[in-house]
Amino acid sequence: ESLLRTPESGLSSEEAANRLSKFGYNELPEKDENLILKFLSFFWGPMPCMIWLAAIVELIQCLSGRSEHWPDFAVLLGLQFVNGTVAFFEEYNAGNAIAELKASLAPKANVKRDGTWRIIKARELVPGDLIALQIGGVVPADAVLNGERTLEIDQAALTGESLPVTMRRGDTAKMGSTVRRGEMDAIVSKTGEHTFFGRAAGMVAEVEQTGRFQKVLFNVMIFLMGLATVSVIVILGILLSDNGTSSGEILTSIGTAVVLLIASIPIAMQVVATVTMAVGANLLASKKAIVARLSAIEELAGMHTLCSDKTGTLTLNQLQLDKPILFNENINGDRLFFLSALAAKRLDEGQDAIDTCIMNKALEKISKCEMEKYEQVDFIPFDPAIKRTEATIVHPKEGKFKVTKGAAPQILELCEDRARVEQKVMNNVNNLADRGYRALGVAVSDGEGVFKFAGILSLFDPPRVDTKATIERAQKLGVQVKMITGDHTAIAIETARRLGMGTTIHSVNAMREAPDTEEAFPSEGQNNKEDMILAADGFAEVLPEDKYKIVEVLQMCGQIVGMTGDGVNDAPALKKAEIGIAVQGATDAARAAADIVLTEPGLSVIIDAMIMSRKIFQRVRNYCIYRIAGTIQLIFFFFVAIFFRPENSFSDTSEKNFRLPVLAVVLVTLVNDACVLTISRDNVIPAKDPQAWHLKEVFIVSAVLGFVAMLESVVLLLIGFSAGDKASGSGLNHVFFQNGSASYGNVQSFMFLNLCLSDFITVFAARTRGWFFTRRPAMTLLGAGCIATLAMTFISTCASFGGMERITASTAFMVWVYVIIWFLIQDSMKIGAYWIIDTFKIVDREAYLNLVERKPKLRMDAAGVRKFSQNLRKSIGGKGDLDFASSFSRRGSSARYASIDAKSRNPMSI
Repeated sequence: ESLLRTPESGLSSEEAANRLSKFGYNELPEKDENLILKFLSFFWGPMPCMIWLAAIVELIQCLSGRSEHWPDFAVLLGLQFVNGTVAFFEEYNAGNAIAELKASLAPKANVKRDGTWRIIKARELVPGDLIALQIGGVVPADAVLNGERTLEIDQAALTGESLPVTMRRGDTAKMGSTVRRGEMDAIVSKTGEHTFFGRAAGMVAEVEQTGRFQKVLFNVMIFLMGLATVSVIVILGILLSDNGTSSGEILTSIGTAVVLLIASIPIAMQVVATVTMAVGANLLASKKAIVARLSAIEELAGMHTLCSDKTGTLTLNQLQLDKPILFNENINGDRLFFLSALAAKRLDEGQDAIDTCIMNKALEKISKCEMEKYEQVDFIPFDPAIKRTEATIVHPKEGKFKVTKGAAPQILELCEDRARVEQKVMNNVNNLADRGYRALGVAVSDGEGVFKFAGILSLFDPPRVDTKATIERAQKLGVQVKMITGDHTAIAIETARRLGMGTTIHSVNAMREAPDTEEAFPSEGQNNKEDMILAADGFAEVLPEDKYKIVEVLQMCGQIVGMTGDGVNDAPALKKAEIGIAVQGATDAARAAADIVLTEPGLSVIIDAMIMSRKIFQRVRNYCIYRIAGTIQLIFFFFVAIFFRPENSFSDTSEKNFRLPVLAVVLVTLVNDACVLTISRDNVIPAKDPQAWHLKEVFIVSAVLGFVAMLESVVLLLIGFSAGDKASGSGLNHVFFQNGSASYGNVQSFMFLNLCLSDFITVFAARTRGWFFTRRPAMTLLGAGCIATLAMTFISTCASFGGMERITASTAFMVWVYVIIWFLIQDSMKIGAYWIIDTFKIVDREAYLNLVERKPKLRMDAAGVRKFSQNLRKSIGGKGDLDFASSFSRRGSSARYASIDAKSRNPMSI
């Protein structure tokens, strides 16, 4: 208890340092992960087990006296080690990168030390520290409340209580809970693992949602595994049928089949995807957007609608005061500014934008020293329920009085002279709102607590210089920006007009009253809730709980939604949206619920992050197309090749089926997957439309690339077999081989080089939608490819292993020429596939883009809203042929202002 006897000036810095050394940092001890066990975990799982199985089969053959299998066994072990080690280090590095980014989001605390309020890292708090708890903040440590008023604390994450708990002086607010209402000072009682949160940490689980990315990746893996497994089982059956069932032949056939399965399944897919996302997260951090959940990058790339705060995101959040409107002849403008400043919480740091603006204005005419003579003995903080603040002031000469400021209607309710001034006040408030100003009423009481209306402050938050251009850019990229604001509807419309946004903006009352029905027009001139939300350019007078409903309805209509927020009450909507974005200056609660946290204000940060995400998405998608194509090529080539009879064409072998040595197949897989890791840094162009996987398109393009490559290899195999001494020859065998003849071992090396080259070169066709040369590949990808293909060329011309015999340099050169010619055919077929997809609208991108770009700026009537929402649903579903005719009303918006429902005429100011 002696630790809690803290003076009003707070602890001294020296005492705080002593207690920090005694009690340690205010953080939970993290469970150290055993890196050795973590490393070993990468050698256990479906894919590693298949490699172990293949290695065991090779080892059994080695131990049975077949020494030629030792190299295969060694390479399989090498593959296992390299794959596990690369996966471990890439995930480890990715985890470190994300941990560093998250560390920059460390919570802060407002603490009083040495008589001064200051912002410090919450981990530096010690027992006895005097801290300020404010609405929207997360309680940084167990703390005993030390004030006369009450706080509402949300402890749902700790205790499961669904409703906030009302706490008073002497109660303990628990670390990790959230302040939902009120402000109060408190004294830290326990920190770190000694807090309730620390003791109950095992009960507090972090739920990681499965994003679209993981689901799509899983589906692709299942498809490839299914395709490869069925094909390999058939191949194994043919091998056993043709080669007999002796123990040696069974082991050889099983070894070949397992290695083919390993080669066909994308071992590196998860690693490539994780590395690409981690690299992208670092790039986004450079754009001032910190990613808290990796799969949010892919979802940001597919965002259709961004529900954006007005203040601080669309506008500068740098309020400017205009000339005040006075209602008391004894109070001039400077005095009104001063009185308004008295009705603010006195903090050295951390004041909100309105209080900061008013305080700075007041301090132009009066010193801080003079202001301190006006002692603030009581303070009621801003609360959305009462929409005002109030301070009780004591001054040696002026005595005791109260000052309140806030939304004009709520201030008028307190005033004795309400009947006399109300009409004039509301006329001024509405006039200011129509001009885009925010009105703030101010009232002051006498010694008996009777309030009189003193005047109106007019504040204006100017739009950001780049916001208008950013919104236009977002619309061209297929993203609708909806303004979500608590301000007056007229202010929202005026701001939207200045920003070049559409002006179909509704008061939230209209949304609440809209019926939940599928009927097109529930009553004349009225839309149902879904249509209204889909077509709206924004909503005004919104409370935080309304944001959740807006997100929910948009999601039910097939939209991928981004939502910005900064307050504690925004947290549910941020969690509900696919992409929750905590803007700069957001509360700890909002940042904890968000997927992306911005460290710079403005809408352009979000759009820049979205464009970067689309690039990241393109890289992952390109890799998936390449890997599916590679699987199709390999598995179907070996499926066809198994029917080729080497013994009928070559006298130097008794093999009944064509196959490559285990070592050769492993090398094809290992080299190509290792090289394609560099695709995470490839040069890409962001798509113009919100990104969706469009798996139909992915599989069509992959199939075209894969089957063309497979056909190429089968034709080359025919040429190779025509060079056998038992074959009749085809004429082309003289082009590839000296004297037109080759051994079976030569043909195996010949095909090994072809598979290495054609498999890797496919990535250059997969990475572009147009011709392969329309976009330069990254130097890392190009360099890795050159090294890998030249290395495989060197092996095929200089090394003999597993029965393979080296080929001549001229033969290798002709294989290169052959592969390049077929690559051009492959690229042409890919362009044809995309042309068919676009022409027959198998995937229709233009409809959605045209719809968003052509959305009218003027306010739409009910029929226009209905038509737009219908077309939007069709375009999200990938259906074309949208009806643009008669879709929108072109009538002016000025006449519509009068139809705003009467309830919206009263501004919800602050």
